[in-house]
Amino acid sequence: MKKIFKNLLILTALVSLLNGCTKFLDEKPQTEIGSTVFWKSEDDIKAGIAAMYDGIQSIFDNNYTLYGDARTDEVRVGQYGNISYAMNGLTAGITGSNWTNFYVTIQRANLGIKYIPLVKEKYQSGIAQEAINHYLAQCYTTRALCYFWLIRLWGDVPVWTEPYEDINMSPDKARTPRDIIVDTLIQKDLERAATLSNPSLNNVFEANIGATYALAMDVAMWKKDYPAAVDWYNKLLALDTYSLEPTATWKNLFIAPASTKGAIWSVFWDWTVDGGADASTLIGAGNTNSDFEVEDSVWNYWTTMPADIRGPQTIDFNNDWHDKILKFYAPNLDAKGNQLYPNGAEANILFPIYRWADVVLLRAEAANKLNDPVTALDLLNQVRTRAGVEIYRADSLNNQAIMEDAILSERKLEFFMEAKRWFDLLRTDKVIEVMDPILKQRQAETASPEVGWGDPRTILWPIDGNVLNANTKLEQNPPY
Repeated sequence: MKKIFKNLLILTALVSLLNGCTKFLDEKPQTEIGSTVFWKSEDDIKAGIAAMYDGIQSIFDNNYTLYGDARTDEVRVGQYGNISYAMNGLTAGITGSNWTNFYVTIQRANLGIKYIPLVKEKYQSGIAQEAINHYLAQCYTTRALCYFWLIRLWGDVPVWTEPYEDINMSPDKARTPRDIIVDTLIQKDLERAATLSNPSLNNVFEANIGATYALAMDVAMWKKDYPAAVDWYNKLLALDTYSLEPTATWKNLFIAPASTKGAIWSVFWDWTVDGGADASTLIGAGNTNSDFEVEDSVWNYWTTMPADIRGPQTIDFNNDWHDKILKFYAPNLDAKGNQLYPNGAEANILFPIYRWADVVLLRAEAANKLNDPVTALDLLNQVRTRAGVEIYRADSLNNQAIMEDAILSERKLEFFMEAKRWFDLLRTDKVIEVMDPILKQRQAETASPEVGWGDPRTILWPIDGNVLNANTKLEQNPPY
């Protein structure tokens, strides 16, 4: 374990510095340099920030799909996928159970939080304080993002708020209750980032001020603190930066987010530097079958609702196996009009983390919870209008439960395969309500015992066996 943390304490950072911010966000660490010879210039800061974003890429590379969609009613597992995701059969050895990449990224954020101010103080006083503040804001927001995903996936988790820099220091750490993590770390980090971030710097591939506000709103919704969620939404609105992407250019949110008004924070990817995004092989890259297929409820809706512009830009209607999801790929048609897919090694996926439609529908959900159906309906219908489908009438959504279901259904379509569905079900306490009958159906189809969801404790993920062995203070999430 000390060897693992030795690798974490050494900043994986000496990055060729860039001429442009897109390249900067994508640069890979080329070597490992300790903090005693690093963190002495703004170039070092940029390299450290690049290493942190590289950590985010590693988190989402494959697990974006596994964490956010694989266990939901959006997809079912195809003949080449691991059926455990579809049948609630996770184990401590399954892909996704290892949280190491989150902690690697947290370590890099912690290094930035500690050393970025010292660069100006000790070595390069000419760096503008506004620039220092913005670098720090990115670190705080990234750390908050990592812990927010950790607590929703595993519950209580160990907390590191200082970089691990001494191999003589014990790497063993007990888990902190997730509610405490939310209240004393995640929210505090976001509040701090909000005061430090420069609103004029709005790179969609960075943890910018909009990303900070959107994440803070999401956290408030998780806590069911709806007035706070509304406050964060209002801060986003006041930026006067974002709006729903027009119907005609909706696809750009996924293939060219920097060109849109609707993208808030996306993960940059360049396969020539990073290799292909592994998630692509799960959902449609190459000419072979994918791990996951579109669930019938989604397929049937879009194939019978031609007015909805999202359907043909999200799933491949020409594919008989229903396992080609083209949402993240630019149109590239052969002579017969069929989409051509990149092979897995050359696939870019610009993973959306937050976009404007997300916060609009969260705001609708908050309004519904605050007994403001007029606002909820208006916001919900804004998204439906942009999608090209008929708006809801007030008399059709005439109570809070029906309105909530309509909002969640819209989110299921709007954010299909964007790592939102699982967390929507979690946030609204609907995992078992929604998934139990679906699992019973899947079990019947495979001649398995029809137990449905089974143990409610399996909502949380198991902890990878190697992670448990490396930290003597950890215990496995029951009942795994």
